[in-house]
Amino acid sequence: MERNAPARPEQQHAHNLALVSRLIFTHGPVSRAELAKHSGLTKTTVTQLTRELLDAGLIRELGLSRSNGPGRPATHLVVNSSGPVGIGVQIEADHVAGCLFDLTGRLRDRALRRGDDLRGDPVLAAKAAEPVLRRLLATADARDTVVAGVAVGVPGRVDDSGRVHSVELGWADVELSRLLTHRLEVLSGGLIPVTTYNGFQLAALAEHWFGAVETDGRPLVVVAGELTVGVGVVGLGDVASWSTGPAGELGHVRVRRGGDRCVCGARGCLDTVAGPRTLLRASGPDTPVVSRLSGGDGRMRALARSRDPESVRVLRRAAAALADSLAGFVAALGPATVVLGGHFAPLGPAFAQRVAGELHNRCGRTEVTVTASHLDGDAVARAAAVTVTRRLVDDPTRWMAS
Repeated sequence: MERNAPARPEQQHAHNLALVSRLIFTHGPVSRAELAKHSGLTKTTVTQLTRELLDAGLIRELGLSRSNGPGRPATHLVVNSSGPVGIGVQIEADHVAGCLFDLTGRLRDRALRRGDDLRGDPVLAAKAAEPVLRRLLATADARDTVVAGVAVGVPGRVDDSGRVHSVELGWADVELSRLLTHRLEVLSGGLIPVTTYNGFQLAALAEHWFGAVETDGRPLVVVAGELTVGVGVVGLGDVASWSTGPAGELGHVRVRRGGDRCVCGARGCLDTVAGPRTLLRASGPDTPVVSRLSGGDGRMRALARSRDPESVRVLRRAAAALADSLAGFVAALGPATVVLGGHFAPLGPAFAQRVAGELHNRCGRTEVTVTASHLDGDAVARAAAVTVTRRLVDDPTRWMAS
């Protein structure tokens, strides 16, 4: 079934409601007559569908517009900035970050709770998330808006049943959604759905939605991770439905024979050569390693500016190892755009150029562009929140039935 054309009779109402909702999101402010033209639906059908979306609080009217031609002035419709909102949460080993987004894609609030070490104990992570959720729920309440859902990104794999498996967090088979749902019931007095995502997939979506990189239709390979190295790919399917490709903990791919011991127990993993613990060791072996939101951003920038021979050597080795691990992706995907996010982002264009050179040496004629991300350390939380609001736009029937 095509997303941007009327559906067959048995699917007609839900599909056409979603079609009109997406058109308002994409083209608003837009009149009902313009919606009929864009969608191929009759004006009568568009009028009925927009009335349902108005009643559900998903869109609003701007009022009558001036008319330069014959006929009555048209009433224009836009997505409702005071409608349902989405909360996104990002869990890392040393912090929990959160964002509140409205239906228009506007950031309404953000929150951060630093933690000493959230590894190994998911209950501790859920507890650390509580003040973040409390603040964002209070902001939504102050704006008199309904929280439609909470989406959570974690640095690891999320299986089909929603259980989290993360080497970085030391979690296996963790039902994080259940833990957070219980906390939310206590905080909000109601049932707010919680969805858990692979944080590296969300990092890739963040670059697709908020980044400043032009891909020219090529797959987008995003290297992410605040305290480890991960990868996510966007652009292998229907990007309009924000489907993603492969994603995972790239930091535990072996790039060196022997080598240092990794937290996963193996030797020679990418994390031992290009992870933040290794990179920052060059500037001070006894200095605690922290994520960007916990203070690591400035130290990474200082490392990139350093002319100390050890710092230069560490960055050179990291670029080569990163290219080794990405070469398979690039060779399989063909022409691609690589964005270095997470803890690599503060290393800037110079490090990106170094990785690009190493990749070109390994991938021959395959066209590849490498750039540094401009997104902040809470990019995963931002993308998580937007998955909630985008689902409302893409599937308003589900929201209206809840």
